Amino acid sequence: MRDPALPGLASDFRSQLIIDRYSSVLSRLPLRRQAAMAGAGSRSAEIWNVFRTLAQLDPSLWLPRLLAVGRLRLPFAASDLEAGVGLTLWKRIKPPPERLAWLQKRALSGQARPPVGRRQKGRVIPLSALRDNLRERARRKVPLEDPLEVDVIVKTRDWIVLVEIPGPEEAPDEPTASDRDRTRILRLIDAGLSYAEGRSRALRQPIRFALLVLPMGELAGEAWTSALRRFTASPLRLRRALPHRAGGFDPRRTLGNVGSGSWSAVDQLLHSLRRDASDDFEAVLLDRLLRYRESAGSPAAS
Repeated sequence: MRDPALPGLASDFRSQLIIDRYSSVLSRLPLRRQAAMAGAGSRSAEIWNVFRTLAQLDPSLWLPRLLAVGRLRLPFAASDLEAGVGLTLWKRIKPPPERLAWLQKRALSGQARPPVGRRQKGRVIPLSALRDNLRERARRKVPLEDPLEVDVIVKTRDWIVLVEIPGPEEAPDEPTASDRDRTRILRLIDAGLSYAEGRSRALRQPIRFALLVLPMGELAGEAWTSALRRFTASPLRLRRALPHRAGGFDPRRTLGNVGSGSWSAVDQLLHSLRRDASDDFEAVLLDRLLRYRESAGSPAAS
């Protein structure tokens, strides 16, 4: 989920937060993100309040229920959640090195396929000019794809779960500037696979990946569900869409751990957690979060 850049830093952005207002994590967020959190009904503030509250609860209660919103049932071992989970908001994940090398090779050979229709001084930029620009950047070894910011990453002992909460203006088929076939949904899947691979190397154990998309708004939900369905209906389409991945890549297994739901369904999740809460501290946190969501209503476009 992207928040639009806002000028300056609003000093009162913490007033929109109901938990961890003075966490050191906040001071490390980009000014753009801090400023976006200051607006009433900010989506960034809502994501912070929901997930920083969930991080205080027993993950064996909330994580399976959150995944169930997207019809995902991951085979967590009992010990996988007993040790707790790690939770990171708005992390930027670099494209896999293999992807960048593939793009560079295509650009140098003049085979890049950037999206057409971009304008400069009121005129459409010719495809040849776009390719020339990419070729020059490739010669200078400038990365041809930017890192992807992911809303939430949940880390367990054996899994990493990416949770993306796109707003109504964020289309799943939005292409990158260097490749019209490289859509946002593909970038999310590829980023998750890459992040899991890096964590596997660091921990020297297999780490699996899952993706949960929770769009804000009915129309956004339909668009993202349709985009995912195109791949689940034909896993080979996903393999062709990720040509930089080696032969060991199993698209069917990957898509089995990808699901979509609705951000509005989170309210039902929170109410179910409150009904089952046996810990007084957790009950207080959930009561406060539910009151916040009731008073905030639908998130604004900030």
